[in-house]
Amino acid sequence: MKILVAFFSWKGHTETVAKALGQKIGGTVVRIEPEVDPGKKIGRLAMKAFFGMREAIKPVQADLADIDHLVVATPVWSHSMPPFTRQYLADITNCRGRKFSVLVEMGGSGAETVAKKVRGVLEGKGMQFVASATTLEKDVEAGKFEEILEGLAKKIQAG
Repeated sequence: MKILVAFFSWKGHTETVAKALGQKIGGTVVRIEPEVDPGKKIGRLAMKAFFGMREAIKPVQADLADIDHLVVATPVWSHSMPPFTRQYLADITNCRGRKFSVLVEMGGSGAETVAKKVRGVLEGKGMQFVASATTLEKDVEAGKFEEILEGLAKKIQAG
């Protein structure tokens, strides 16, 4: 099974869990990168997240013709998905009938909302939901997320 793990990470927490999951499931891991450094525009970008807007990203694998399972790993911004994640989801092609899972990383709350939004976009493109999981920033910093990833990996592999 060919698995693609696509992640956006602001502070590195989502990157940590996405790469660990990729290793665990033998997936290819790709980073969703902003086209322009978002550092000085974080307030505006948080508002874009809140209002469900998109922001330009650098080219990244979005054609799923050769992929069996997509994992979208994203942080929570303003109780929503970042505009960069939203743009990636809009760019996905050749995905009808493919399976997907969602990995949400958060500091405090909003994971259910984000997972539901990602799920809505991808199911709207004809993809089939398999599983979702949530990690907490404090647990990622402490290295205590292995059990969560193990559970998600089993569901992905069972497919």
